[in-house]
Amino acid sequence: MIRAVIVEDDGEAADLLEGYIKRYAAESGIVFMIDRFDNAITFLENYDVGYDIVFMDIEMEDLDGVSAARLLRKRDRSVTLIFVTNMAQFAIKGYEVDALDFIVKPVKYYDFAFRLKKAVSRLNEKEEQYLPVSIAGGV
Repeated sequence: MIRAVIVEDDGEAADLLEGYIKRYAAESGIVFMIDRFDNAITFLENYDVGYDIVFMDIEMEDLDGVSAARLLRKRDRSVTLIFVTNMAQFAIKGYEVDALDFIVKPVKYYDFAFRLKKAVSRLNEKEEQYLPVSIAGGV
């Protein structure tokens, strides 16, 4: 199961992203658990290190997505971050916080699915890097 979270202050945009995740899940056979937050402050206050993928709007009222991502990276360096934005010029800021990619609004399913597949591949690579080894006293 992949734990995804959508941080988006526009309800319609969040609905669209959630629908796209569900569509991708149906097509790929991958199980997703999806959480949503309508602002970055609430997201950060309730952040769960168990998230795998964060879809973060850049332009939000109380705390913008890039600033939120900087705070997020202080808590979790490994979560996969994908920015969603109206303006492509903000996308370059994503590299400052190690974002995997960005999606320009209005979001089309093909673009979304391409980036989600890339994120899922990254998660699979992380899992493949670890090999549990039993030793005296533990693993």
